Amino acid sequence: MKKLATMFILSSVIILSGCGNESESDQLTNLLSEESVIVTPSRPADLNGIISITEGNKIIVKNEVGKEILSEEEQAQKKDERQNMTQEERQALRAEEKEEIETVDVTIEIPVGTLIIKGSGDGSGDVIKTSFEELKKGIYISIWKNGDSIEAIKIKGI
Repeated sequence: MKKLATMFILSSVIILSGCGNESESDQLTNLLSEESVIVTPSRPADLNGIISITEGNKIIVKNEVGKEILSEEEQAQKKDERQNMTQEERQALRAEEKEEIETVDVTIEIPVGTLIIKGSGDGSGDVIKTSFEELKKGIYISIWKNGDSIEAIKIKGI
């Protein structure tokens, strides 16, 4: 009787230890690797502007209307031209450009689980996930929409 009970327990342990461990481990590895990869839309953002009000999960963005969207080459050229300017000259030029841009207030309700990202801060150009708490008044953001739902939000600066 003892042999039968021992064999039953031993076989149960062997069967249970082989069930699902490898697939659970694979699933966890896949889940972790999926979370570390941040995929943002490659098309231009639908809304770009400064947050003027935050209230609960709603924000009001001063969406830029009619702002010229530059190609990567044009952006690189613009950056090169500004390299020789002093910090004060660059700030004055940015302020002048901002004044010329028309804005329209757009109210956005941000659902829980929306992808919110920002630059990693290490100069690599990589982005990292961040939280809703980072969306504050005065922050410049870009929003990608898919129909009525929000696909992603990127914090671009102050």
